Amino acid sequence: MQVIRAGRLIDGTGAGVQSNRDLYVEDGRIVQIVARGDVPSDADLVDLSGQCVVPGLIDCHVHLVFSCSQRPLADLTVEDDQQLLLRAVAAGRQALGAGITTVRDLGGRGGVTFKLRDAIDAGWIAGPRILAAGSPITITGGHCHFLGVEADDEAAVRLAARHQLKSGANCLKIMATGGRMTPGSNTTLAQYSVAEIHAAVEEARRAHVTVAAHGLGTAGIRNATEAGVNTIEHCNWLGLDGDVQFDESVAVQMARQNVAVVATLVPLQRSAPVLRAKVLAAMRRMAQLGVAFAAGTDAGVSLTPFDSLHAELAILVAELGFTPVQAIASATGVAARSLGIDNTVGTLQVGRSADLLAVDGDPSQRIEALRNVRRVLKAGKTVVDNGVVL
Repeated sequence: MQVIRAGRLIDGTGAGVQSNRDLYVEDGRIVQIVARGDVPSDADLVDLSGQCVVPGLIDCHVHLVFSCSQRPLADLTVEDDQQLLLRAVAAGRQALGAGITTVRDLGGRGGVTFKLRDAIDAGWIAGPRILAAGSPITITGGHCHFLGVEADDEAAVRLAARHQLKSGANCLKIMATGGRMTPGSNTTLAQYSVAEIHAAVEEARRAHVTVAAHGLGTAGIRNATEAGVNTIEHCNWLGLDGDVQFDESVAVQMARQNVAVVATLVPLQRSAPVLRAKVLAAMRRMAQLGVAFAAGTDAGVSLTPFDSLHAELAILVAELGFTPVQAIASATGVAARSLGIDNTVGTLQVGRSADLLAVDGDPSQRIEALRNVRRVLKAGKTVVDNGVVL
């Protein structure tokens, strides 16, 4: 029996701060949460009474094999799979040190992220839990074709999805539009029809996993929503002229269908100021309409390291009007629900894994306090102590 004593507790459900709580843990799972009291003599006490305890954070969009340098694509094209695996190990450790205990990797190469995920699960190395899409599904020459599976019609998309699932993917990624990282791809036009995206959605549902759609342009966002994906990445609402063309009816449909947006606001900071302001205005309206925001950073792309989630949450507060507790929920309870893993992680509730971080200060008042990581536990085991990954 383990007892984790929290001075303050934010449980990830969106509820306010609780004080002086004891979390009882058996076999890595929370079995009871009670007011501070006497601890059984045979219990292992983890005393975090001087800190605020928060669920382990979830980054819903990372690329563990990317270098986060000025030119990550150039690095990717010259490195072999062994180098990428070593890079991914280091990336996972950086994320874990920031209190990120779960990541969703939305684009790797050569099964590298599958091998890393399995090694972490086996306890060989330290790192976050990984949901891995493997190679994203894209059109011939489309966004991320250099690490993706190219598929050009409904049957080919279905086959590509099945191959990724057979290879070990525990989520899927489809490129609904082109992307800025891929020369020659079009960010404003849809790469796939509704029927083609729905083919991937059907295969994901058969395997009980979720689907993420990369969507910069409004046409692709519309098709992905209609097809029933679980999350839309970036969601910049770009029209054919490259300017923002927000479609409120699609946002209403997203809210109705529980399609979450993973906004990746950290790299958006490097967009042109006028475009960025328009994208943020669209996102504020999405939030007003009830669209769920699941936090994700696109870590690994240019100048976006794997400990950027704290910055992502700070932007939600400063630019989108989220309260700190709402921002924390976007990286905990909301994120877990959007990824279909809320029965395991995301909140500090009975039955969930004891994934948590302890920070100095009160992030419910000042979101930046999440940076003050003192301890990280994963399934009740200390994996980070005073900034050191164990």
